[in-house]
Amino acid sequence: MDKKDIFMATLESGAGFELGDFAKKTEGKRYRIWHVSDGGGSIDGSPLIKDNMIFIGAGDHYFYAIDKNTGKQIWRFRASGLFCDSSATIWKDRLFVNCYDHNLYALNWKTGEEIWRFRTGDKMFDARPLVVKDRVIFTSKDFYVYCLDCESGKMIWNFRTGGWTASSPTYHKGRVYVGSSDGNLYCLDFETGKEIWRFRTDGNIINKLEWQIVDDIIYFGSDDYNIYGIRTEDGKEVWRFKTGSFVNTNMLIHEGVMYIISSDTHFYAIDIAKCKEKWRFTTGDDNAGGPAAISGNKVIFGSADANLYCLDKDTGKEIWRFRTHGGVWSTPVIEEGRIYFGSYDCHLYCLDLGGKLIWRFRTSTASQNYFELEEQKVFEFKPPVLEETGENKDDRYVVRTEAVVEHDYAFKSEYQFKSEYQTTGEYR
Repeated sequence: MDKKDIFMATLESGAGFELGDFAKKTEGKRYRIWHVSDGGGSIDGSPLIKDNMIFIGAGDHYFYAIDKNTGKQIWRFRASGLFCDSSATIWKDRLFVNCYDHNLYALNWKTGEEIWRFRTGDKMFDARPLVVKDRVIFTSKDFYVYCLDCESGKMIWNFRTGGWTASSPTYHKGRVYVGSSDGNLYCLDFETGKEIWRFRTDGNIINKLEWQIVDDIIYFGSDDYNIYGIRTEDGKEVWRFKTGSFVNTNMLIHEGVMYIISSDTHFYAIDIAKCKEKWRFTTGDDNAGGPAAISGNKVIFGSADANLYCLDKDTGKEIWRFRTHGGVWSTPVIEEGRIYFGSYDCHLYCLDLGGKLIWRFRTSTASQNYFELEEQKVFEFKPPVLEETGENKDDRYVVRTEAVVEHDYAFKSEYQFKSEYQTTGEYR
């Protein structure tokens, strides 16, 4: 079966045949999905700064505006669902942010008042809306990429992928790039939403922020353990680096070096020109962390082991670490000598560049959101020939285009970190 003919589907009950009659389980193709519960105030999204305000969403259903100098709340907006790894974008007087309640919200960024909302067919998480030329583009778990008019919230186009999407769209030279759980990186025409090309990997493609494009090569990670470099013009692979586990966060490219964390517990520095590892640093958890930031000779990043790390960017040696009480999947934002980041322990932190606490802001509850991380296997699907034999429409076979998966196994991760937990940083 050619890869371009593979798609994902779900059969309604009563079809009269078994999945095994026409579906083939793929080898080594695993897809991961998160199910986050209510009842907590965790922060796993990345802060956005505008003027003296810092914006962040949380698992308590609130989106907050905080004074960046004092850590005091300016306003908060309550949605009907949690903000799960949701980062915001600002256009003119409005702020765009997606939510677990299926809605993209347009808020007045100064007051927090709702201007409009657009409802999709499923949850939205782990991605930031993209604004280009008065359009806002975003993804949803309902398999679609959406493009709306920023002013009115009216849809201009949508594009259906083959799986749920938790990908921050990236714009480059009239094209939009987006990933999906179907394993594909899609290249779409910005004006029409029509597909130009796709590149297939063997795992989820997730990115909470826009990808970096250097010399017309787009770099991204996949849950198939690889980091790819793909030509934006034609979708051809020109670069690949293999890690030891899932790669579902963004990389930072600085002066020819890529900095990225993998679920193999390692934070990597990779020479792009040579496609060769310069050094790696070992964290204390295999559930990765967030994208990095650079300040002078320092590279700063968060880890699921509850630490924010600061390393020498040239050698990988640890300079300092700051410990929270929850995983740090938030991207640190550095401005005017301060570091801002969120933690799953329900706090937004402000540190100086030496790693000392200046202030912290707690969301409406100190309870953390629990989540299930489910791993699934995907089937290659070849539909059978169906014949209608009855008069009643209910007797017909029905095929519905959604994901068909084999639940290989599932497990719960409850992130409650003990303060005495110790980790040791390593480098080589």
